[in-house]
Amino acid sequence: MGDSSAISVARDNEGVLKTALAALAAIPLFAQFDSIELRFEGMGCTSCIESMPARIKRMRGVEDVSVDAAASILKVRLAETNRVRLEQIRDAIQQDGTKVKSASVTVHGTVLQQEGKWIIRPFEGGATYLLEGAGPWTVAKRYRVTGNIVDPAPGAVLRVTSAGESRPQGSRP
Repeated sequence: MGDSSAISVARDNEGVLKTALAALAAIPLFAQFDSIELRFEGMGCTSCIESMPARIKRMRGVEDVSVDAAASILKVRLAETNRVRLEQIRDAIQQDGTKVKSASVTVHGTVLQQEGKWIIRPFEGGATYLLEGAGPWTVAKRYRVTGNIVDPAPGAVLRVTSAGESRPQGSRP
């Protein structure tokens, strides 16, 4: 093989490598919420309860919202690819004086280890949630995690009720 042939092969391989790296960069490395169910208290205003689903539905990535006023529960189903943060929904509810007590969530993404603790981060640079229970986890492996967060805020503990390998995008249960 001559020098020009070797250079041509190297350039071809470089193109394949660049394409592969670009494809890997498109894969989400962190997590996103699939569903969020918030339990709240202190909402006495009927019009506030009635307007809540519309306020949440305006958020990009929200597919469906329902509120059960008697049980004080707001259920939010999110699009398969979304960047909705738990804090966004919590803040939208609390803007009229309502207190969010807890959240049940389903989130999928890469589990990371930070300072010896297992975390899941819905978005790069965003809030992290400490994973409590379930496991054992494997660094950089994608999981689908369901659990409960008491007093939803950045850094809160996500008490895991179930976890399993995450399905590829487009194969949502």
